[in-house]
Amino acid sequence: MTLSTRVTELLGVREPIIQAGMSVHTSPELVAAVSNAGGLGLVGSVFREPDDLRAIVRAVQGLTDRPFGANIVLAEPWDAYLEILLDLGVPVISTSWGDPAAVVERARTVGALVMHQVESVGEVAGAVAAGVDIIVAQGGDGGGHIGRVGTLALVPAVVDAAGGVPVVAAGGIADGRGLAAALLLGAEGVLIGTRFLATVEAPVPEGWKSSLLAAKPEDAWQTDLPDVLDEHAWPGATVRVLANRPVRDWHGQDAAIVANREQIRADLERAWQAGDAEGFFVYAGQSAGLVHEMLPAGEVVRRIVVEAAMALRGAVSLLE
Repeated sequence: MTLSTRVTELLGVREPIIQAGMSVHTSPELVAAVSNAGGLGLVGSVFREPDDLRAIVRAVQGLTDRPFGANIVLAEPWDAYLEILLDLGVPVISTSWGDPAAVVERARTVGALVMHQVESVGEVAGAVAAGVDIIVAQGGDGGGHIGRVGTLALVPAVVDAAGGVPVVAAGGIADGRGLAAALLLGAEGVLIGTRFLATVEAPVPEGWKSSLLAAKPEDAWQTDLPDVLDEHAWPGATVRVLANRPVRDWHGQDAAIVANREQIRADLERAWQAGDAEGFFVYAGQSAGLVHEMLPAGEVVRRIVVEAAMALRGAVSLLE
């Protein structure tokens, strides 16, 4: 059972499911498992050392002969990452938080595809003008760095503005019902992060995974706390994390965060080293409330496809 769209044809994959490039929280095993199951796995590059990125890409290439990609964040230094990815023949470059024009120009020289993420309709014209192959409409329901428009409103608006460029939906999608809804909104695939963190292959602490399984949608808060703490922000971005101890204690208290920055950082590091997910930032979208069991990543892909097919058949039956 497959769901074929222009996105699957462009990417050379069976299923319209893309695993988000979640920085250092992606591993060769996770990326390869998603690709081997018919989706598209993405290596996260931001905050990695270039040599580490090179090693991870080569490891993925040793685990799958299926297409995969890598994400670069344009609000961070990215030239060295792109050179590595193109040199190693990564076929899909995923970009976000910036102007993708220079990436598209360089990717074209080696035949790589570029998939660019937007958080608002105002960003679409620039992406189209740059010549990207796919646009990802990331709604604020998602985890990690996000925009401020909800997925349900953003996706069809981006589809309308994209001028025929295929659109992938992201933010708040964790199962086949979400994929089916995205397709009905005019998207031709989905990009999923949170659900793939609660998998066997995800390289995050077990406490993080357990927190996802226990979470409700309302537990995933939108906050500027991580960026204020790190003195680090991407234009137009906020962050979504689970509301644990540091988030409840410091959310919205920017002046106090600045005054206590070193102590908060030390507390977070101690919690991370101890594996205490109540004490470090647990990046997650509101779709955490839909995640109820730990699975291999390939099984996640397969279940989402089956569930989406069932949901779409149910929608068609309403017309009978």
